[in-house]
Amino acid sequence: MSIRGANSRCTAMLRTFQTVIQDHEFDPNSKDFRQDLENKILKPAFTYWTTQCRPHSVTMGNAFTFLKLAVANLDRDMDIGQVKEDLCDSIDAYIQERIEFADKAICKHASKKIVDGDVILTYAKNEVIQQILTSVKKNSDKQFRVILVDSRPMLDGKDMLEILNKAGIECSYIMFNAVSYVMKEVTKVFLGASALMSDGSIFSRVGTAGVALIARNYNVPVLVCTETYKISHRVQMESITGNELGNPNELISNSCTTESESSLLQNWREDPNLRLLNPIFDLTPCEFVSGIVTEMGILPPTSVAVLLREMNPQDGSFRLEDMV
Repeated sequence: MSIRGANSRCTAMLRTFQTVIQDHEFDPNSKDFRQDLENKILKPAFTYWTTQCRPHSVTMGNAFTFLKLAVANLDRDMDIGQVKEDLCDSIDAYIQERIEFADKAICKHASKKIVDGDVILTYAKNEVIQQILTSVKKNSDKQFRVILVDSRPMLDGKDMLEILNKAGIECSYIMFNAVSYVMKEVTKVFLGASALMSDGSIFSRVGTAGVALIARNYNVPVLVCTETYKISHRVQMESITGNELGNPNELISNSCTTESESSLLQNWREDPNLRLLNPIFDLTPCEFVSGIVTEMGILPPTSVAVLLREMNPQDGSFRLEDMV
């Protein structure tokens, strides 16, 4: 948990692979360096991260598949030095095109949806939404206000609040339990995503579904901003399958208000009738989402399957420079 966020985790994984590939000493007796790369570097490292650290995110899985394809497509007669250079260049291109250029294109599309007088509600910390809001503030004269919703135990919205405040954006900071109180003055909701399911549902930070549900009840449009490399071929019907549980002890330090509560929670493992549950993600049904802002444009959730059919999200060959 020292590196959090789908983009940050994916980028860190790819940068680590770059370092390992550069440092790897290939077996001179190996008949095919591609097998050497896959069996001694790619698979062991990815297995270690997913079994000894955290379950991998959809972004990490898609990037890992891209990297395996890049290795498989190399000419087996290539010089080892050229192999390392080509793979590192491919990783650089993937990060640049699928994340950095994609975020710039998303900012361009989403900025058009912000108008004077808007009250924008967003949830927790999200890098692309942070870029959108600061970009609109810096590059236009639009006057808008942001309501930033946060929740325990992470409280990572405070980091985003500090960045927005330094950018000169008028902000309000509330906890999740006050969302319904402020929603009546909100004009648009901007949310991020950890993954985009093929049926248009959103897999994201726990609490996202609650915010989207309340927004729908108040007829407030919900825009989800996410890169296409986060698309998964899977369809998920609920928030249990594929979820990840955080450290239950995080709930103790952020929840205790009295000595009696502290004593009960501190000894929760000894109480057979008490369990602490700290899920990290939830699933937002597609009917709660008004539109999905990607680098390819703004599309309805029902069109995700079409986008998936037209474009392989694990293939990093297409370029986005002309769209930015």
